[in-house]
Amino acid sequence: VPVGGGIVFVPILSYFGIKLQLGAAFALATMTFGNGVFGFLTWLGKDPACIAWHVVPYAVVPAWIGATWATFYPFLTPLRCRQLFSVFCFVVAIIVGRGIYISKKRRKTNYDNDDDDDGGGGGKSFSIVEDDGISDNNSTIEWQSDDSRRRQRLWASCFSFLAGSILVSHIAIGNAMTTFLVCSFVWRLPAKTSVVTGIIVGGWTSAVPFGIHLIVFQDVPIALWVMGLPGVYLGARIAPLVHEQLGIVNVLTLFCLFLLATSVLMITT
Repeated sequence: VPVGGGIVFVPILSYFGIKLQLGAAFALATMTFGNGVFGFLTWLGKDPACIAWHVVPYAVVPAWIGATWATFYPFLTPLRCRQLFSVFCFVVAIIVGRGIYISKKRRKTNYDNDDDDDGGGGGKSFSIVEDDGISDNNSTIEWQSDDSRRRQRLWASCFSFLAGSILVSHIAIGNAMTTFLVCSFVWRLPAKTSVVTGIIVGGWTSAVPFGIHLIVFQDVPIALWVMGLPGVYLGARIAPLVHEQLGIVNVLTLFCLFLLATSVLMITT
């Protein structure tokens, strides 16, 4: 799914009594390797065409800048961070749920069209935008004007900076989903490409704030992090298989249910 481990780790660790700041530091450490290394290498070997390389610089670098600034100068209290986390989960669940509805409606309308795949599946069966004119990475770039490309880069950079400064630095999530949404709405890329690119970008974005927490603040729970790495590695290895077997629509349906549960958990505990 188009998020890093932070959206899982932070609420679970919070439920077990670990402070939100330590949970965020743990999530950043885990996502750096789980998404940025293990996940990247897995998808690079499995399906490198799913990585939208032209998006990466405009998603990663601005987020690094924003996350670095806000990590040293945080402006949200722990209570506000929990509320922000809850709202973020709810909003993302609504957006992705809308995409699932659109996809089911499209498959019902085009039931006899062989181009609309098996309903679980790969690239064009899911989209969070109404337009059916979504194409692959290369053709998406070829027909665009220079002005259109500049606007795309500007929007991507702005949203990534905001995600890094507001979300990543305070609650260790956000840039993976932001990249997924930007890929879908701005670049209008296929869902699978948007998901994979978002996952990888989320890991690479976490590297800089992770380094700050590790070297400067020294608040990364090392023992807990090392214990979690084997599971993260195995998860990254089987992710493409799970994606193929369940299909992106089914995966994202489960993801929506998890998001709604997490939103309630962060408000009520």
